[in-house]
Amino acid sequence: MIRDDIQKAIFTNLKEGKAMEVKVLRFILSEIKYAEIAKQKDLTDEEAVAVLQKEVKKRKEAIEMFKKGERFDLVTDEEAQLVIIAQYLPKQLPVEELNKIIDSMIAEIGDKSNMGKIIGAVMGRVKRQADGSQVAQLVKQKLN
Repeated sequence: MIRDDIQKAIFTNLKEGKAMEVKVLRFILSEIKYAEIAKQKDLTDEEAVAVLQKEVKKRKEAIEMFKKGERFDLVTDEEAQLVIIAQYLPKQLPVEELNKIIDSMIAEIGDKSNMGKIIGAVMGRVKRQADGSQVAQLVKQKLN
C-alpha cells in the first residue's frame, strides 16, 4: 500500500539524514491521513494516488507562479518536492500512446464539438496514468 511505502521511506530517510525528503514525505502522509479522516475509513491505493496527484498539481502551479515572480530559489525547492512525490505515482503514459487513445476516442464518440465529453472518456480509460491538463491540451490540439 502506498501509505505503508511512504511510512517506510520516512524512516529510511530519517536514518540517512535526508531532511528534505522527510519533510515532503511527512507532508504527503499527513494529507493522506486527512483524507482518511474525511472519508472515515482507510484510503485505497487509487484514492491515495488521487491525493498525491492533487499535491503534484499544486506544486506545478506553484512553480509557474514562482517563475513569473522570478523566485528561482523557490522554484528549485518545489521541483525537488515534485520529484519526491512523483516516486509514489503510477507511471505516466507516453505522449504517443496517449495520442492513440485520444484518436480512438474521437473516432468512437464522433461528436467533435463536445470536447468535454472526449476528455472525460479519455480520462476514464487512462485512469490515473495521465495528467488531466495534458489530456485536455492534446484533445484541443487534435480538434483544432
